[in-house]
Amino acid sequence: MKKISTIFLCLLTFILITGCVAKERTLVCTTTETDDDMDNEQVISMTYKGNKLKHMKMEVNIKVKDSDVKNNWNMFKEEMDKNNQEFDKDGLTLKVESDDKNYEYKTTLDIDVENATEEALKEQGFDGIKDDRSTLEDSKKAAEKDGATCVIK
Repeated sequence: MKKISTIFLCLLTFILITGCVAKERTLVCTTTETDDDMDNEQVISMTYKGNKLKHMKMEVNIKVKDSDVKNNWNMFKEEMDKNNQEFDKDGLTLKVESDDKNYEYKTTLDIDVENATEEALKEQGFDGIKDDRSTLEDSKKAAEKDGATCVIK
């Protein structure tokens, strides 16, 4: 009996020391596009526990530079608002912020992958995300291949 408890204790110590218990890690990927009219920055954060995606957050930040768009800022903002209606439903949340003084428009989509319904995910174009077997490293490679700069936190 003493031998079994010693083996169990050694095994438990090994697991705690080596970190075999799945840790949460977050992949943050940023893509920036700049032209004469506006700057567009996209930041995607994906939190994994082990190799399973648990949470995703996507931010799109637009800063208008073109004087014609600035002069028609309200029309621009109205059009953007039509395409980005805020919601908080079934594990997904979309928030919109605009800064009229600095001509900035920001959308943030927050997805609780574990608790989001399949219907809500499909509605936003993320059907199948719960079954996706991509690891954090797979996602990092794919994003960097598409031109993003990524860090793991």
